[in-house]
Amino acid sequence: MIKVIYMDTNIFENNELYEKALSLVSKDRKERISNLKTINPARLSLGAGLLLHIALRENGLDEFINTLCYEPYGKPYFKDINFYFSLSHSGKYAICAYGTTPLGIDLQKTSGKIKHVNRILSDKEKDFLSPLNTSQKTELFFRLWVRKESLIKWDGRGLRLPLDTLSFVDDHAISDSILFEEKELHFIEVKSLLPEYALCICSEEKEASIVMNKIDANFLTKY
Repeated sequence: MIKVIYMDTNIFENNELYEKALSLVSKDRKERISNLKTINPARLSLGAGLLLHIALRENGLDEFINTLCYEPYGKPYFKDINFYFSLSHSGKYAICAYGTTPLGIDLQKTSGKIKHVNRILSDKEKDFLSPLNTSQKTELFFRLWVRKESLIKWDGRGLRLPLDTLSFVDDHAISDSILFEEKELHFIEVKSLLPEYALCICSEEKEASIVMNKIDANFLTKY
């Protein structure tokens, strides 16, 4: 099972909620937020940090909030506990996926122009999108993008693993699983959760069940 919690970070327009959330996140997260110069990135970072705290607390692990470690290429993890997580944010939403097996999650707001096509898509994927109209191209581009971003979050090497070397197009369709470096990975799209966003989870579980919950102002007030 994979659990997912998400939030609209505009709730931090309320200063009391902002300060309460700030009191719960890790020391590293507080420092990161203090170095951000504009309010929206600060709220998104705060939201991600808060969701991680809530996920840990749900598992009775909130005492580990300040023990985050980093792999050589920057992937965060907790040592000595069976807790895997992945964070993402885009637009006004922050999201956290967590479970007992490695995973990755990515969220992308789909409004606006398609960018960085040559950096993101393989030649096979570009050929797949080429004959489509603008609306279809936009939808499928973001569906491909969140798959790739969720994979590199699972993998941990970030953009050292070039996105244009990965192809999710197979037999004229977007695949929900690929063989990556002799490991079968599965991709779960959540299409109806947030309008105007693309969302995908990369999992080692073939048929992982997903439980999703929204964290809102009322939850945080009572937390």
